[in-house]
Amino acid sequence: MFDAFHSPGWFQAARLFLTFGVTAALGIHAYNAHVLESVDAASPRKWMYWLYAMAFLAAAVANFAQFVILLIFTSYGRVGLHLGYFTMLLVLSYLVLLAGVRRKT
Repeated sequence: MFDAFHSPGWFQAARLFLTFGVTAALGIHAYNAHVLESVDAASPRKWMYWLYAMAFLAAAVANFAQFVILLIFTSYGRVGLHLGYFTMLLVLSYLVLLAGVRRKT
């Protein structure tokens, strides 16, 4: 059975680097959507996009910091598991926001 605490170090490094890349890419996407929504001053979605962009920025910084700590100290603790769950919930909630957005035609 797979145990996240006892998996190889290279697997943890690859997982953290991939998570950092995904959170950074989604943060850039959310910020670009905020900029596009800023044209319409009455759009309520522009602040949701800005909020998600800042949350993804914080998650990307946290994931990158943990990646660097893993490379330096080669240890993986319970904090990483909770950070992974937080990142997964953040990505899923952003996908729900995107699914509910109506396209402008």
